[in-house]
Amino acid sequence: MIREVYNTKIVQYSSNTFEIIHYRNPKIRRLGENGIKETTPSCKKPSYDELYQQSHRIKRRIRHYLLCNDFDLFWTLTFDDAKINSHDYLIVKKKIRTWLKAQREKYGKFRYIFIPELHKNGRLHFHGVTGGFSPKLTKARNTKTGRLIKKNGKQVYNVDSYQLGFSTVTKIDSSEKVANYITKYITKDLLSIPSGYKQPKYFSSRGLIKPIVSYENLERNYFEGLTPSVSLGHLDNLEYKEDIAIYNLSIDENGDITANSTGTKIRIRKEL
Repeated sequence: MIREVYNTKIVQYSSNTFEIIHYRNPKIRRLGENGIKETTPSCKKPSYDELYQQSHRIKRRIRHYLLCNDFDLFWTLTFDDAKINSHDYLIVKKKIRTWLKAQREKYGKFRYIFIPELHKNGRLHFHGVTGGFSPKLTKARNTKTGRLIKKNGKQVYNVDSYQLGFSTVTKIDSSEKVANYITKYITKDLLSIPSGYKQPKYFSSRGLIKPIVSYENLERNYFEGLTPSVSLGHLDNLEYKEDIAIYNLSIDENGDITANSTGTKIRIRKEL
């Protein structure tokens, strides 16, 4: 087994956009001979902590897809209980995937990611993003007043081809905002629902671009003058001590590095 020590993880979303995660204490990567982390398969039901870690990994993966690929429409698709049992994850997942397949056959291949949202009453509906998909959209109107429906100043649309329930579609103006919004639905409760046990909790089109990830050892002064977007730390005798600093950076045409943040969100970690 190969061990590699590092203190900085670099995630490259595009030629000039990066996320850099700097750790105060060095970390160790354990790799097999083929460069893949060795894991031991388990058949037991995951614990609460394991579900938390799993949700965190899924959120990061979805965020990476959203920031590396061009998506232009944000979707919410619900289910009519008179037609579909929206409490059964296997059923609603199959219905959405069948609808997406039909749309690709009609309009050609397009990019997509769809994630279920679990309500407290157990019902499910889906949020998603698409890119390169131009179905027939109708401007949404209030059924009582006839006025156009807008959200945060943006026109809301309905898609004519979706007949499984209610649909809303809006145009994406910030991949970062959509990434923050859509990943919040990846929860421990969603991962543990009986009808979806051991089932993927999101699905996406093939061929999505992934970020380039590398690992380095960088001195702390490398980040001097840059403002981290997020600081994760702990309290030591009521004094905050940073464990991890996350920087969202851009490189301009002159090669100068700038932080895409004017302030730092500080989060207290429960455990080191």
